[in-house]
Amino acid sequence: MAGNTSATKEVVSLPTQKKPSDSVSKQKKQATLRSKKTGRHNMRMYPEDHNFLVYWSDRFGMEQTEFLITAMYHYVKWRNQDYELPTAEIQRLNQMVDAIQNLVVSNEHLEKSVVNGFDAMLGIIRGDNYLVEKEDGELS
Repeated sequence: MAGNTSATKEVVSLPTQKKPSDSVSKQKKQATLRSKKTGRHNMRMYPEDHNFLVYWSDRFGMEQTEFLITAMYHYVKWRNQDYELPTAEIQRLNQMVDAIQNLVVSNEHLEKSVVNGFDAMLGIIRGDNYLVEKEDGELS
């Protein structure tokens, strides 16, 4: 009685009703085999939750039941902190890549400020800058 409690599949042959007008091929089609799961659970959900389920199960290309089962196992593993963490080498490599990316951004900002500074100095030397024009008292 306390044996295997996991959901196993059992092949069940559906009964067919024989009619005198049925051909042999129709009888074969009606005697199809279906798999039956041992456990069943019904649930109610709000329409927006059902729409959410339909959207994401379609997005992942799964049936709704399969999506719910996968999501349930994923959530339990996440709550138990049973998920894969990268190895120390991968973590260090990711850290170094982030540091290099930060250095690239910092270098771009430094380059931009140096170019702007030299442009301002050249403008003052040539006299093209509005800051060195003589004022005549007019506000135009």
